[in-house]
Amino acid sequence: MKKLFEKPLFHYTFVLTVVALVCGILIGAVNAITSPIILENVRLAKVEAYERVLEGIDSFVELDTANDPSTIISKVEGKNSSSAVIGYIYEAYTTNKFGYMRLVISVNAAGTILGADFIEINQTYNVEGTKTNLSLYVGSSISDLSPSGDLITGATGSLTALQLLLADVAIAHANTVIAPADPYEAWFGAGYVMDAEVDPTFTPTSNILSKYLVRNASNEIIGSFYHLTGSSEYNSEEGSVGAIHLYVGLSTDGTILGLDLPKEEYGHSTTSAFYPKVASYVASIVGDNIESFDGQDDLSAGASNSRTLVDTLLTLLGGNWE
Repeated sequence: MKKLFEKPLFHYTFVLTVVALVCGILIGAVNAITSPIILENVRLAKVEAYERVLEGIDSFVELDTANDPSTIISKVEGKNSSSAVIGYIYEAYTTNKFGYMRLVISVNAAGTILGADFIEINQTYNVEGTKTNLSLYVGSSISDLSPSGDLITGATGSLTALQLLLADVAIAHANTVIAPADPYEAWFGAGYVMDAEVDPTFTPTSNILSKYLVRNASNEIIGSFYHLTGSSEYNSEEGSVGAIHLYVGLSTDGTILGLDLPKEEYGHSTTSAFYPKVASYVASIVGDNIESFDGQDDLSAGASNSRTLVDTLLTLLGGNWE
């Protein structure tokens, strides 16, 4: 054996083999240590992004993506603290010749984009412009994309990749949520009937315009439907004032079954910087009880004047609800 080691070729081959084995072991050990850390960092970034794109999320349930496009990495059903579903969040990933991008986007049951953010983005050109372009789609319908402003040019490849990702999210959302022909069916259940006439015992006010009783197929009262409206200043710097309309579905015990804030009846700012935040806030209230509702504390994330008006209207309803 000693003589064998004295042969130069065998000696060098043996040394190189040992070095290769040691390097392989070291690389494997480093990978074993760092890989879970990297995965955990991505997971934490994803959870933080969930909170950024869907206001009021308290928990989420993972959903199956088997029938979705391959770019859809994951999707979850977001719930508030009352365990009411307030939106759906999709994680999508793609690559192109300029790099890669991974984003999360929240969409409500009606298909409106509530929030969107990049978890990772590595593109050769104009990354900030691509981030801006994503933000311009917030407030749009996921199935009929319409940016709220002029898209930033100069990174056509990135914009194309982004739009293809959003198209895949639209497919995944269609696979996930089958919107009822009557949106209020999700509030009151199949077969509900809303009285044709306003409740005769109801006295309208300047803020609570109407109340309709809602019944099941057996003609039993199962809830009520209110139309609220109010005006307030929404841009303190410019002194802009506008009215909003809010439709509320309540159960017989006062639980908020659903809230509708139609964009076409929204007299405050409808840009992607404001309206989606209010719509997301409204969705987060579902499941609360109207009698005990006194608003939510965190109004610091934008559109605070509009959200304060929502709180005021619901508090007024809580004081007049029977």
